[in-house]
Amino acid sequence: PVPRWCRREVDEQHRETVEHRGEVRVLQQRSPWGVLRVGCLGQPLAQHLLPYARTLPLPLFAPPDLRGAKAGVPRTLSRSLSHEAQRG
Repeated sequence: PVPRWCRREVDEQHRETVEHRGEVRVLQQRSPWGVLRVGCLGQPLAQHLLPYARTLPLPLFAPPDLRGAKAGVPRTLSRSLSHEAQRG
């Protein structure tokens, strides 16, 4: 909530003054489909479409040579079972 907002209107011709005071709660809603809704509590929300960007997160670590990293590891379970069967 935003504390203590004040809106004051003065009409010099009719010698009237209108003053409103209160608190405002700002709402912000985001959806996974790229829709952003912004507004104040009790009022209609403005809806905005965010630009489409579906990107994968970057890996924190990647070995420089992927072939060298998997040198001694069999690729599939069936292949490893066939190696075991050949050994003994």
